[in-house]
Amino acid sequence: MARGRFIVVDGLDGCGKGVIIDTLVEEAIKEGKKVFNVDQFWGKKTNKYPILSKLLGYVGLKVPSWEKVIGFHPDPKKIIGKYDVIVTSEPTFVGIGAVVRDDLIAKNGITYSPEAVADGYALDRRILYEQLLLPILEAGIDVYQSRSLSTSIVYQRQMALDLGRDFSMEEILQLPGNAFCYEHPMDFLVIPTIKDVSEVMRRLECREKDDDCEFENLEFQLKLKKQYDSPDFREVFKRKGVELVSMDVGGTLEHSIEQAREFYHRELK
Repeated sequence: MARGRFIVVDGLDGCGKGVIIDTLVEEAIKEGKKVFNVDQFWGKKTNKYPILSKLLGYVGLKVPSWEKVIGFHPDPKKIIGKYDVIVTSEPTFVGIGAVVRDDLIAKNGITYSPEAVADGYALDRRILYEQLLLPILEAGIDVYQSRSLSTSIVYQRQMALDLGRDFSMEEILQLPGNAFCYEHPMDFLVIPTIKDVSEVMRRLECREKDDDCEFENLEFQLKLKKQYDSPDFREVFKRKGVELVSMDVGGTLEHSIEQAREFYHRELK
């Protein structure tokens, strides 16, 4: 059986990653493929231990956050043979991923070091790969994912640079969780590109989704754009045989959708 294709869409906050993934899913469904949305599973299947959650509530802990922390990934055995595509994202919404989202990168008045944040992402990523992605890919199922290792080597490096020190791409790649995942690279890394970064900030202000993330500000996003555009960033993936695909998302929504459709029919159909 042929291995599944692993497609990661990554870029600036608000650049249209969701539009691209939604379009890929739509085209897959049109072909008759069955799609399992892991994001929705994480949202519905979080509280495996209701009694423990209740006890945590008694001592003043935020029950919703802890319900996600003790959540779990879907069992690959229940997906294999029934679905053709899964949709995922990083950080995840359960376990370490919930800690990353709700504490490490949240606007909560606490600043964690770039190394601590990178470690959190890396551990969440390795667990996701080992428990779900690798078995799914080996079974011939495609994965469409928002963000991955590509995010850490841009965002956490920029966090360090803002503190006046370097945290190189190579150092981030050497973190245990990342080193493992780097040996299992994605097939395609799709980068939505946009010339006017202020446009992504306008989109963030208009969208209903609110990630409550400390990275969503114009100054930081401008710095990130330079890193995504850098030859060093692209070389990290080219040397692993990853095909990088740029999509111009600075125009109309329809233009972004059409590019995603063309990519699907060229590479994934």
